Amino acid sequence: MEGSFKPTIGIIGGKGRMGRWFQRLFSQTGHDVLISDIDTELSPEDIASRCPVVILALPMEVFPSMVKKVAPLIPKDHFMTDICSLKKKQVEIMLKESRCQVCGTHPLFGPGEDSLEGRRVALCPGRGQTWYLWWKEYLQKNGALVAEFTPSEHDRTMAWVQALNHFILLCLGKSLEEDGIDFGHILQLATPSFERQLNIVARLCLQDPELYATIQLGNPYTQQAIETFTKHAKHLKKILNEKDRQGFIKIFKEVQELGPSLLERSNRKSK
Repeated sequence: MEGSFKPTIGIIGGKGRMGRWFQRLFSQTGHDVLISDIDTELSPEDIASRCPVVILALPMEVFPSMVKKVAPLIPKDHFMTDICSLKKKQVEIMLKESRCQVCGTHPLFGPGEDSLEGRRVALCPGRGQTWYLWWKEYLQKNGALVAEFTPSEHDRTMAWVQALNHFILLCLGKSLEEDGIDFGHILQLATPSFERQLNIVARLCLQDPELYATIQLGNPYTQQAIETFTKHAKHLKKILNEKDRQGFIKIFKEVQELGPSLLERSNRKSK
């Protein structure tokens, strides 16, 4: 497909926060955009049958039922993708219920961002190359940092990036609440790294608890990540209870050995 090709894009769930975000992006880049939602003139079926590109911007709870309703209506030479936070089940059902070209998409950012510039987007190819290459090129031309994964690779990694991360933040927030410590004192004594953690906990007030619950409960790899984390937390707690100085230093040095590899990859991503 030529770079100047601008297909009409349909967004099912176009009045949600991310649906609106992508509607603005597509409109700003010269695409005609049609949307459907609960109270729109166009139905999901209208979008599926009329638009060469169909974006599913749906809550994960309603995703399977909506895919079963609209996917069979999308012509074979058209394209369907989603923007769910999980991918394995989502890509599987899109492939099963459709004949069209399919790709899973996960924007690793929220609707507060001004543009795609520098934002990470994960792609999970499903069926077909033509539309996938168009979609990947579109994202990259608009500044996105695109990485490709299988759906299983994506969900296993997100168990650490999202599920475990949210687990830690919630435990930190509840621990501070139970202790009753003066937040003013904490902020006056906070190191830069701890202040960043507190800011992330504070920003949870802006997030959707239903989405976070789905991410936590819906990822098949969540329990494995949390069990590994809690195993090491219990071991470290035992070392501290026993005042085992050498045991603590041993663990610290083992984690230090991860540093060069993590820093190298981080620096490579920032270039």
